[in-house]
Amino acid sequence: MKEPLGELTDEQSTGRVKLGGIKLFMDGSVSNRTAWTKDPYPDSEDHGMTALTDEAIQAGYEWASRNQVQMLFHAMGDRGIEQILDLLADKEPWMDGDMPSVRLEHVTLLDKDQLRRVNEAKMNFGVVTQFIFFFAEYDSYFQNLSEGQLQRADQVKTFYEELDRVTLSSDAPATTWADPDVFVSIKAAVDRKAYNGADIVQEEAITVPQAVRIYTTRSAELAPYQDVLGQIAEGFEASFIVLDRDIFTIDVEEIDQTLVEQTWIRGEKVFERQ
Repeated sequence: MKEPLGELTDEQSTGRVKLGGIKLFMDGSVSNRTAWTKDPYPDSEDHGMTALTDEAIQAGYEWASRNQVQMLFHAMGDRGIEQILDLLADKEPWMDGDMPSVRLEHVTLLDKDQLRRVNEAKMNFGVVTQFIFFFAEYDSYFQNLSEGQLQRADQVKTFYEELDRVTLSSDAPATTWADPDVFVSIKAAVDRKAYNGADIVQEEAITVPQAVRIYTTRSAELAPYQDVLGQIAEGFEASFIVLDRDIFTIDVEEIDQTLVEQTWIRGEKVFERQ
Protein backbone atom coordinates (compact mmCIF):
# COMPACT_ATOMS: atom_id res chain seq x y z
CA MET A 1 0.00 0.00 0.00
CA LYS A 2 1.29 3.48 -0.85
CA GLU A 3 1.53 6.11 1.86
CA PRO A 4 -1.90 7.78 2.25
CA LEU A 5 -0.25 11.20 2.55
CA GLY A 6 3.17 12.70 2.42
CA GLU A 7 4.85 13.66 5.67
CA LEU A 8 3.15 16.57 7.40
CA THR A 9 4.81 19.95 7.51
CA ASP A 10 4.91 22.09 10.65
CA GLU A 11 2.33 24.39 9.09
CA GLN A 12 -0.06 21.49 8.53
CA SER A 13 0.32 20.02 12.02
CA THR A 14 0.32 23.12 14.25
CA GLY A 15 -1.94 26.08 14.90
CA ARG A 16 -5.64 26.42 15.64
CA VAL A 17 -6.63 24.83 12.33
CA LYS A 18 -4.46 21.81 11.65
CA LEU A 19 -4.54 18.26 10.36
CA GLY A 20 -5.44 16.29 13.48
CA GLY A 21 -5.65 12.75 12.14
CA ILE A 22 -6.25 10.33 9.32
CA LYS A 23 -9.56 8.47 8.96
CA LEU A 24 -9.87 4.95 7.57
CA PHE A 25 -13.08 3.08 6.78
CA MET A 26 -13.20 -0.35 8.38
CA ASP A 27 -16.72 -1.23 7.24
CA GLY A 28 -20.06 0.20 6.08
CA SER A 29 -23.34 0.84 7.88
CA VAL A 30 -26.05 -1.07 9.71
CA SER A 31 -28.80 0.40 7.52
CA ASN A 32 -27.56 -1.25 4.34
CA ARG A 33 -26.13 -4.37 6.04
CA THR A 34 -22.53 -3.48 5.28
CA ALA A 35 -21.35 -2.98 8.88
CA TRP A 36 -19.01 -5.93 9.53
CA THR A 37 -20.62 -8.05 12.24
CA LYS A 38 -19.72 -11.21 14.14
CA ASP A 39 -23.25 -12.60 13.84
CA PRO A 40 -24.92 -12.73 10.42
CA TYR A 41 -27.75 -10.40 9.60
CA PRO A 42 -31.22 -11.91 10.21
CA ASP A 43 -32.44 -14.43 7.62
CA SER A 44 -29.09 -14.51 5.84
CA GLU A 45 -25.48 -15.67 6.06
CA ASP A 46 -24.25 -12.15 5.38
CA HIS A 47 -21.85 -10.52 7.86
CA GLY A 48 -21.42 -7.25 5.99
CA MET A 49 -18.09 -6.11 4.58
CA THR A 50 -14.60 -5.03 5.50
CA ALA A 51 -12.84 -2.31 3.54
CA LEU A 52 -9.36 -2.68 5.03
CA THR A 53 -6.63 -5.28 4.96
CA ASP A 54 -4.23 -5.84 7.83
CA GLU A 55 -1.52 -4.32 5.64
CA ALA A 56 -3.54 -1.14 5.09
CA ILE A 57 -4.13 -0.76 8.82
CA GLN A 58 -0.43 -1.27 9.52
CA ALA A 59 0.51 1.36 6.93
CA GLY A 60 -1.96 3.83 8.44
CA TYR A 61 -0.62 3.13 11.92
CA GLU A 62 2.97 3.73 10.84
CA TRP A 63 2.09 7.01 9.11
CA ALA A 64 -0.06 8.36 11.96
CA SER A 65 2.47 7.48 14.67
CA ARG A 66 5.33 8.90 12.61
CA ASN A 67 3.48 12.17 12.05
CA GLN A 68 2.08 12.34 15.59
CA VAL A 69 -1.59 12.59 14.62
CA GLN A 70 -4.57 10.47 15.58
CA MET A 71 -5.66 7.40 13.64
CA LEU A 72 -9.45 7.20 13.25
CA PHE A 73 -11.53 4.26 12.08
CA HIS A 74 -15.12 4.27 10.92
CA ALA A 75 -16.09 0.98 12.58
CA MET A 76 -19.77 0.24 13.27
CA GLY A 77 -19.71 -3.55 13.44
CA ASP A 78 -18.21 -5.65 16.24
CA ARG A 79 -16.23 -7.83 13.83
CA GLY A 80 -14.49 -4.79 12.37
CA ILE A 81 -13.74 -3.47 15.86
CA GLU A 82 -12.31 -6.88 16.76
CA GLN A 83 -9.86 -6.70 13.86
CA ILE A 84 -8.66 -3.26 14.97
CA LEU A 85 -8.20 -4.45 18.55
CA ASP A 86 -6.32 -7.55 17.41
CA LEU A 87 -3.88 -5.48 15.36
CA LEU A 88 -3.38 -2.38 17.50
CA ALA A 89 -4.26 -3.09 21.15
CA ASP A 90 -0.71 -4.10 22.10
CA LYS A 91 1.09 -1.33 20.21
CA GLU A 92 2.58 1.71 21.94
CA PRO A 93 0.44 4.87 21.88
CA TRP A 94 2.13 7.96 20.48
CA MET A 95 -0.10 10.92 21.41
CA ASP A 96 0.77 12.92 24.53
CA GLY A 97 -0.72 12.02 27.92
CA ASP A 98 -4.10 10.29 27.90
CA MET A 99 -5.04 11.59 24.45
CA PRO A 100 -6.26 8.62 22.37
CA SER A 101 -3.87 7.69 19.60
CA VAL A 102 -6.60 5.60 17.95
CA ARG A 103 -10.26 6.61 17.79
CA LEU A 104 -13.10 4.25 16.89
CA GLU A 105 -15.80 6.29 15.17
CA HIS A 106 -19.52 5.53 14.72
CA VAL A 107 -19.24 2.59 17.12
CA THR A 108 -22.58 0.75 17.18
CA LEU A 109 -21.95 -2.85 18.29
CA LEU A 110 -19.48 -3.47 21.10
CA ASP A 111 -19.61 -6.55 23.33
CA LYS A 112 -18.48 -6.83 26.97
CA ASP A 113 -15.15 -8.41 26.11
CA GLN A 114 -14.40 -5.62 23.66
CA LEU A 115 -15.28 -3.00 26.29
CA ARG A 116 -12.72 -4.62 28.57
CA ARG A 117 -10.10 -4.83 25.84
CA VAL A 118 -10.50 -1.16 24.93
CA ASN A 119 -9.91 -0.12 28.55
CA GLU A 120 -7.06 -2.56 29.25
CA ALA A 121 -5.13 -2.12 26.00
CA LYS A 122 -1.64 -0.69 25.92
CA MET A 123 -2.90 1.49 23.08
CA ASN A 124 -4.98 4.51 24.10
CA PHE A 125 -8.35 4.06 22.37
CA GLY A 126 -11.15 6.60 22.20
CA VAL A 127 -14.73 5.66 21.31
CA VAL A 128 -17.20 7.91 19.47
CA THR A 129 -20.81 6.83 19.05
CA GLN A 130 -23.70 8.44 17.16
CA PHE A 131 -27.05 7.55 18.69
CA ILE A 132 -28.61 9.81 16.07
CA PHE A 133 -28.23 6.93 13.58
CA PHE A 134 -30.44 4.62 15.65
CA PHE A 135 -32.87 7.51 16.22
CA ALA A 136 -33.13 8.47 12.54
CA GLU A 137 -32.72 5.04 10.92
CA TYR A 138 -34.74 3.03 13.45
CA ASP A 139 -36.70 1.11 10.81
CA SER A 140 -33.62 -0.32 9.12
CA TYR A 141 -31.88 -1.03 12.45
CA PHE A 142 -34.96 -2.90 13.68
CA GLN A 143 -35.05 -4.91 10.44
CA ASN A 144 -31.32 -5.57 10.12
CA LEU A 145 -30.27 -6.43 13.69
CA SER A 146 -31.16 -9.45 15.79
CA GLU A 147 -32.77 -8.95 19.19
CA GLY A 148 -29.42 -9.48 20.89
CA GLN A 149 -27.71 -6.96 18.64
CA LEU A 150 -30.49 -4.41 19.18
CA GLN A 151 -30.05 -4.69 22.94
CA ARG A 152 -26.37 -3.71 22.74
CA ALA A 153 -26.51 -1.22 19.86
CA ASP A 154 -25.34 2.28 20.82
CA GLN A 155 -25.12 1.53 24.54
CA VAL A 156 -24.66 5.17 25.50
CA LYS A 157 -25.07 4.67 29.27
CA THR A 158 -22.79 1.61 29.33
CA PHE A 159 -20.18 3.45 27.27
CA TYR A 160 -20.42 6.51 29.53
CA GLU A 161 -19.99 4.47 32.71
CA GLU A 162 -17.48 1.85 31.59
CA LEU A 163 -15.24 3.41 28.94
CA ASP A 164 -12.42 5.71 29.97
CA ARG A 165 -12.56 7.82 26.82
CA VAL A 166 -15.90 8.19 25.03
CA THR A 167 -18.02 10.88 23.42
CA LEU A 168 -21.22 11.42 21.44
CA SER A 169 -21.49 13.06 18.04
CA SER A 170 -24.44 14.31 16.01
CA ASP A 171 -22.56 13.47 12.78
CA ALA A 172 -23.94 16.66 11.22
CA PRO A 173 -24.41 17.07 8.34
CA ALA A 174 -23.78 13.48 7.21
CA THR A 175 -26.73 11.65 8.80
CA THR A 176 -29.91 10.99 6.82
CA TRP A 177 -31.95 12.83 9.46
CA ALA A 178 -33.14 16.24 8.25
CA ASP A 179 -32.05 18.16 11.35
CA PRO A 180 -29.03 16.42 12.89
CA ASP A 181 -28.07 19.05 15.45
CA VAL A 182 -26.62 18.42 18.88
CA PHE A 183 -29.88 19.03 20.73
CA VAL A 184 -31.76 16.41 18.71
CA SER A 185 -29.00 13.99 19.62
CA ILE A 186 -29.04 14.96 23.32
CA LYS A 187 -32.80 14.47 23.53
CA ALA A 188 -32.56 11.07 21.81
CA ALA A 189 -29.83 9.91 24.21
CA VAL A 190 -31.87 11.05 27.22
CA ASP A 191 -35.29 9.65 26.31
CA ARG A 192 -34.02 6.74 24.14
CA LYS A 193 -36.82 7.12 21.63
CA ALA A 194 -36.63 6.94 17.85
CA TYR A 195 -37.94 9.58 15.47
CA ASN A 196 -41.30 7.76 15.45
CA GLY A 197 -41.55 7.52 19.26
CA ALA A 198 -40.49 3.87 19.50
CA ASP A 199 -38.56 2.97 22.66
CA ILE A 200 -34.91 2.01 22.15
CA VAL A 201 -33.57 0.04 25.13
CA GLN A 202 -34.60 2.46 27.88
CA GLU A 203 -31.98 1.02 30.25
CA GLU A 204 -29.32 2.77 28.16
CA ALA A 205 -30.72 6.29 28.68
CA ILE A 206 -28.46 8.94 30.23
CA THR A 207 -29.29 12.19 32.04
CA VAL A 208 -29.16 15.67 30.51
CA PRO A 209 -26.04 16.63 32.55
CA GLN A 210 -24.34 13.42 31.42
CA ALA A 211 -25.26 14.13 27.79
CA VAL A 212 -23.87 17.67 27.99
CA ARG A 213 -20.68 16.43 29.63
CA ILE A 214 -20.16 13.72 27.03
CA TYR A 215 -20.50 16.39 24.33
CA THR A 216 -18.14 18.89 26.00
CA THR A 217 -15.60 17.90 28.67
CA ARG A 218 -15.30 14.28 27.62
CA SER A 219 -15.38 15.19 23.95
CA ALA A 220 -12.38 17.49 24.41
CA GLU A 221 -10.50 14.56 25.95
CA LEU A 222 -10.74 12.65 22.66
CA ALA A 223 -9.39 15.43 20.44
CA PRO A 224 -6.28 17.58 20.84
CA TYR A 225 -8.14 20.27 22.79
CA GLN A 226 -7.82 18.95 26.35
CA ASP A 227 -7.17 21.70 28.93
CA VAL A 228 -8.15 24.32 26.34
CA LEU A 229 -11.78 23.63 25.42
CA GLY A 230 -14.64 21.59 26.85
CA GLN A 231 -15.60 23.56 29.96
CA ILE A 232 -15.95 27.05 31.37
CA ALA A 233 -13.15 27.19 33.92
CA GLU A 234 -10.00 29.07 34.79
CA GLY A 235 -7.25 28.45 32.29
CA PHE A 236 -9.62 27.47 29.47
CA GLU A 237 -10.24 29.77 26.53
CA ALA A 238 -13.53 31.63 26.66
CA SER A 239 -15.28 29.77 23.83
CA PHE A 240 -18.92 28.96 24.60
CA ILE A 241 -22.52 29.29 23.42
CA VAL A 242 -25.57 30.95 24.97
CA LEU A 243 -28.87 29.09 24.59
CA ASP A 244 -32.42 30.35 24.44
CA ARG A 245 -33.55 28.05 27.27
CA ASP A 246 -32.18 26.10 30.24
CA ILE A 247 -31.91 22.52 28.98
CA PHE A 248 -31.32 21.28 32.54
CA THR A 249 -34.79 22.34 33.73
CA ILE A 250 -37.11 22.22 30.71
CA ASP A 251 -39.15 19.17 29.78
CA VAL A 252 -37.08 16.64 27.84
CA GLU A 253 -39.56 16.92 24.97
CA GLU A 254 -38.43 20.53 24.40
CA ILE A 255 -34.69 19.89 24.19
CA ASP A 256 -34.62 19.42 20.43
CA GLN A 257 -36.21 22.87 20.02
CA THR A 258 -33.27 24.62 21.67
CA LEU A 259 -31.63 27.42 19.69
CA VAL A 260 -28.21 28.99 19.97
CA GLU A 261 -28.58 32.71 20.73
CA GLN A 262 -24.89 33.62 20.84
CA THR A 263 -21.52 32.07 20.02
CA TRP A 264 -18.31 33.32 21.63
CA ILE A 265 -14.79 32.35 20.49
CA ARG A 266 -11.85 33.30 22.72
CA GLY A 267 -13.96 35.90 24.48
CA GLU A 268 -15.21 37.52 21.27
CA LYS A 269 -18.85 37.30 20.21
CA VAL A 270 -18.89 35.94 16.67
CA PHE A 271 -22.61 35.20 16.28
CA GLU A 272 -25.91 36.56 17.62
CA ARG A 273 -29.34 35.39 16.54
CA GLN A 274 -31.42 38.24 15.15
